[in-house]
Amino acid sequence: MKKTTIATLVAAAMTSATPAFATDVAKELAAMKARIAQLEAQLAAQQATTEKLEQETEAQASAAPANGGFADNVSVGGEVTLLAQQVETDGENSVGDVLVDTFELEIAADINENVKVSTLIEYLSADEKLDLAEAYVVIGSEDDPLSFTLGKAAHPLLVGDSAAFTDPIAFDIFDAKEGLAMLSYQNEMIQLDTYVLNNSAEGNEGLDTFGLNLGTTFSNGVSLGAGYVTDVANTAGPFSELGGLTEKIDAWRVNALVEANDLALFAEYIQLGKSNLAGEPSFLHLGAGYGTQILGADGTLFLGYSESDEAEDIDDVAGIDYELPEKRVALGVSRSLGENAEVTAEYVREEAYSDTDSDILNVAVTTTF
Repeated sequence: MKKTTIATLVAAAMTSATPAFATDVAKELAAMKARIAQLEAQLAAQQATTEKLEQETEAQASAAPANGGFADNVSVGGEVTLLAQQVETDGENSVGDVLVDTFELEIAADINENVKVSTLIEYLSADEKLDLAEAYVVIGSEDDPLSFTLGKAAHPLLVGDSAAFTDPIAFDIFDAKEGLAMLSYQNEMIQLDTYVLNNSAEGNEGLDTFGLNLGTTFSNGVSLGAGYVTDVANTAGPFSELGGLTEKIDAWRVNALVEANDLALFAEYIQLGKSNLAGEPSFLHLGAGYGTQILGADGTLFLGYSESDEAEDIDDVAGIDYELPEKRVALGVSRSLGENAEVTAEYVREEAYSDTDSDILNVAVTTTF
């Protein structure tokens, strides 16, 4: 058959089939368009449902603090420290004991976005009693640099940065928690507190003790601070026990912290005003801590030195007959026992104003939860 004849027959066949073919294609296109429209409608409905659920979830989350959900609003934490101690004092028999050194239970609650409440129940072996050490409310949102604290809390005269287990000498008398009203301002660099304290002098229950605290933190790891309070005679227990004390005793503090990689250095100095009984007592604390690996776990090597001057008349702490040390040196090591637990071994040397020296060995296990 000639090529022209074949071409003519093919062309004729295609021409005759075109109308039917076009009709089928049009139907298929229409069906596809309908299906696509149906899928788009289903997708839009699903997106609308998802957005609604997300909005409801966000609304419930933002409303949770106001609704008072326990799990979302309340946090409970604490610390337990068990201590084995051996004390050797000149001219006295050695004393050893195993005791609960510290027990703390802290309960905090976010009442709403502007109000928080915190309480601290504390047992200290020196006091041998369970006490509501802190209970205060903080008013102010997280985005607001201003906040107001009202209640029983630790007033910020003492900073006491230390890596040692045994506290500096100043802690023996200044770790005081009082009724206060405090206005604070804080940003990334500055912390400023101004406060009034409940002066608990006999026959006088008034907010007539005023204090100021300033702290600043620099980007190079250096922190500096200063503080002042108009009267410590009745806000630190030992002074209120000094019979015959006739005037207020003010106090000021300067402190510094330097952190460089795993090394931290501390310094703090507190100076009291002159009184008719206690001279002009002062307290100095220096310390160092170095984070490193101890027997395959995270640990810290530490050294602390503190001294008091003209403080020999301050010999009654929390109602206990106790001679305040003139010097205290603490040297030791702490090692992690896993998450939220560590063991500390420490040697402490104390020198009293009466020239009586004590050597103390502490082994403590501290757990937090």
